[in-house]
Amino acid sequence: MNQENIKVSVCIPAYKQVDYLQRLLDSLVIQTFTAFEIVITDDSPDNSVEALVQQYTTKLPIRYYRNVPARGMPGNWNTALDLAKGEYIKIMHDDDWFAQPDSLARLCQALDEHPLHDFAYSAYYNYYISSGETRLMTSPSWFRKAFGKNPVNVLQDNLVGPPSVVIHRNKPAYRYDEKVRWTVDVDFYIRLLKAHPGFTYINEPLCYVGMGKEQITEEVHNKREVYIPEYFYLLEKTGGGHFNSIFVYDFFWRLLRNMQITKLSDIREAGFNGTVPAVTAYVIRWQQLFPAGLLRIGAFSKLLMTISFLFASKQS
Repeated sequence: MNQENIKVSVCIPAYKQVDYLQRLLDSLVIQTFTAFEIVITDDSPDNSVEALVQQYTTKLPIRYYRNVPARGMPGNWNTALDLAKGEYIKIMHDDDWFAQPDSLARLCQALDEHPLHDFAYSAYYNYYISSGETRLMTSPSWFRKAFGKNPVNVLQDNLVGPPSVVIHRNKPAYRYDEKVRWTVDVDFYIRLLKAHPGFTYINEPLCYVGMGKEQITEEVHNKREVYIPEYFYLLEKTGGGHFNSIFVYDFFWRLLRNMQITKLSDIREAGFNGTVPAVTAYVIRWQQLFPAGLLRIGAFSKLLMTISFLFASKQS
């Protein structure tokens, strides 16, 4: 395919999972939309991915690259984006796949029909690898309103989803922050939409997202030494004023509660050395008024969070 005919680059950062990758490639073979290229960047320590790709070179417009040395996550993602030639970027993790033959067409259409938007995403299915069960994941209207008003509100709950459900325009500024792992997707969404506000949502599941224990997210889930440095770093670099939003305040309340942050020195011990938001000490003082077990009761914690938010001076 000539470069001028490439509407979208399907970027696949691969790592060993050839059975899953084969499922993704098979879902690309049947796409009704054909103005695409596939860029596979491979971090695998062996040639298993390369051998699989060779079976698809006559079926799909694939460009394959082996990373030596391996880039890791999300460096491998950025390598694929750097090589992309399409007008749009559609990143797909190798354990995810397209749900319908017109999925890629629908995603491209979302940007074609909204030229002022650089970002679009769809509903999707979570596919639980161990059980084979699926769960429909949608983005409710209250979230889309809050997300559109201030992208940082995605911290309250990432109801966009993982990068495999997103399509965006191909611009050099749109790259993943290689300093983070757990927050890498929400960080990307926030920065992109702050740079270029506006998005399109497709309320139809267009992708399956594989959910399994081997994922990077499982490795770092609920670890204080990961969550605290990454979230505080994200808040620091995206600017002030976030805690005027009850969505961000609620997220921050739950973060400190769940990570058992009971004094400011806990934040330093967790590995964050930057500027701590002024509201941190205020939230800690409120939470110290009540036993930890009581704070774990969802309804009570939510009520207390709301009261403390109403009495808080609006600090950044």
